Amino acid sequence: MKTLAAFLSMLCLAGMARATTWSKTELIDPLTGEKVPAQEIMSYGGYIYNWPSKFDLVFWPLTDENFICLNGKTGYAAFNPDFEKLPEAEKDALKKWLAAHWDPKAPPRTHLEKLLWLEKVYAQRKMDDGFWSRFYRLMAYICQADPEKSLSYVRRAMPLLEKKFAANPKDAELLETLYLIGEYSRRLGDETRAREFFGKVKAAKYKDRDGTEKVGHPYFLELLADREKLLAPAKTEPK
Repeated sequence: MKTLAAFLSMLCLAGMARATTWSKTELIDPLTGEKVPAQEIMSYGGYIYNWPSKFDLVFWPLTDENFICLNGKTGYAAFNPDFEKLPEAEKDALKKWLAAHWDPKAPPRTHLEKLLWLEKVYAQRKMDDGFWSRFYRLMAYICQADPEKSLSYVRRAMPLLEKKFAANPKDAELLETLYLIGEYSRRLGDETRAREFFGKVKAAKYKDRDGTEKVGHPYFLELLADREKLLAPAKTEPK
């Protein structure tokens, strides 16, 4: 899956295609060795970084149902790039868990249902904080029609973002972390903290593709221009 640093470069390098397209393919289930129907990306363009999921910093194809591969017989599922990369050390435990929890007669059918199942499957694996931060943000976006459900994932993402911020990230990772803490603070009702971290985004230094140090990344400033409109007017101190 694309890192933020890669996506910032893509903003400059992306082609002018106007549609995302997929093609049928097959992936090998690492638990059974059988071929499972899947989809592979054929084309896309830089416009994907301006779709609404940008406010959670999750981007197509992560937001697309085609990015999920599911073996309907066993229940093993993963995002396409992860599907064949199951470590040997995790296989036995996952096999037992799937055998106990998968019902092939009642598979998940909607995108959300598949993601909820995927969350359970990945919970059996040793995924890192970066994965879960991205997954919870994806769910916050996908569940936006259900505000309470969406906010539950925002709350789960926030400690991971705080942990990353405490680790002193640099450049693109710093911009990402500052923005998300600010935006998720806003959604959780802490506008004072949202303003604080939005201000940090504006002041954060980053290096462009040529290695030149700059302040105020245009993409993040554009995000802030939209998000700050959702804040209540700042109170002014009486003279």
